Amino acid sequence: MHIDLDSFYASIEEVRNNSIKGKPIVICVYSGRTQNSGAVSTSNYSARKLGIKSGMPIVLAKRIAMNKEVVFLPVDIEYYREVSDRIMNLIEEESDTLEQVSIDEAYIDVTEKTNSNWNKAIQVANTIKQKILSQEGLTASVGIASNKFVAKIASDFQKPNGLTLVKNEEIIPFLENLKVSKLHGIGEKTARVLNEIGIETSKDLSKCDIKVLEEIFGKNKAKLLHDKSLGIDNSIVESKKKKQLSKIGTLKEDTKDKKVIFEKIIELSNELNQKIKRDNVSFRTVSLITIDIELKTHIKSETISQANDIQRAVPVFKQLLNNYIEKNSEKKLRRIGVRVSNLEFFNSQRTLDEF
Repeated sequence: MHIDLDSFYASIEEVRNNSIKGKPIVICVYSGRTQNSGAVSTSNYSARKLGIKSGMPIVLAKRIAMNKEVVFLPVDIEYYREVSDRIMNLIEEESDTLEQVSIDEAYIDVTEKTNSNWNKAIQVANTIKQKILSQEGLTASVGIASNKFVAKIASDFQKPNGLTLVKNEEIIPFLENLKVSKLHGIGEKTARVLNEIGIETSKDLSKCDIKVLEEIFGKNKAKLLHDKSLGIDNSIVESKKKKQLSKIGTLKEDTKDKKVIFEKIIELSNELNQKIKRDNVSFRTVSLITIDIELKTHIKSETISQANDIQRAVPVFKQLLNNYIEKNSEKKLRRIGVRVSNLEFFNSQRTLDEF
């Protein structure tokens, strides 16, 4: 599967500030030179309909938005990463292997989990989508196929909040009418060259003599292009070494009760410890993540001596919670999380004591 979070930055801002929900939203990277210098990072679907798109100069975007109720916001990348981490944890729980490829998209392999059953794969996809919606208030589009290339294209097929399954026998019909520029991995320059020799669609590309492609692009790229037109991709979903491990949970009710919150921390710590043991990892930094009823996230961290058991971190979590409550005594929490980072991975045949 390829899972793509819909207009991720802008959607997060809608969740964070309900008063802008439904409005065209533009997330900007300001350069600081002037009030409007910089570029659009992303926009939601309402803003895109107005013609405001990623990479556009902010001054041009504001010109398009003139006399329209468009919300312009600065990019808040640290907050977006925090939400992304939580969502990737949700996705990982439902997968055999997860390969995160950006802040808002990931591939997962569910071959073993579903026993290669398409209907079960749809159930997994719907479970993931529902978890993301219920816990984060965001939607995701999912493509399901037998390889990463087709899954990636499928996830973009019914955006937003889409779910597209492409079975093996459906791959050629699914791809054949797509413009070559829509085939993942074919850039603007390559698409232009293909168009110049009369290749407009995936079907055109599949029927082109590979010798012709080799003369223009070389043998290796020619084969790659031809494989794309047929939906062939042998790359695997490959788990990357994590920079951190975390576990975040929702409290039964919004509360500032220290005892109730700490009980949840213990529960999450035990779950996080399973990840630590599974990945055979040690850590040196522990962090407490607090999310209040306004969905504002605070993260406080402490460095400890190297450890491979979460019990070493529990007293630190308790102190960090005490510190937070002392400074925010009137704030109720909705979610709480624990994280370990500064990780070191060990060969499964060796123990921490050997280092």
